[in-house]
Amino acid sequence: MTESSYILCAAIDFGTTYSGYAFSTRHDFDADPLKVAACQWTAGSSNVMSLKTPTTVLFNPDRKFDSFGFEAEDRYCQLMDDGHHREWYYFRRFKMRLFNSKVRFLSLFLLLG
Repeated sequence: MTESSYILCAAIDFGTTYSGYAFSTRHDFDADPLKVAACQWTAGSSNVMSLKTPTTVLFNPDRKFDSFGFEAEDRYCQLMDDGHHREWYYFRRFKMRLFNSKVRFLSLFLLLG
């Protein structure tokens, strides 16, 4: 694939505490290289808007993905308020645990797969 055939460039910032993403299309880049689109995350519980969201993920009792970021935090808080959180899988600020151990990283994906 040649450089001129790319139609989109995307970046993911998978951070220890917060994560986010941004992208630019070939058309936008050609018109203005500084034109980049980024997600505006909203925390429902506090109406905070940010370019990043907490590095938090929530899986349901069947180990299937439920939500990420502010949405995962808000959903888990609601589950706790209702007393239904014990069977759910809530991971917060987990990046360095994955980075420090390939075995743990593989185990997490096997567990959740």
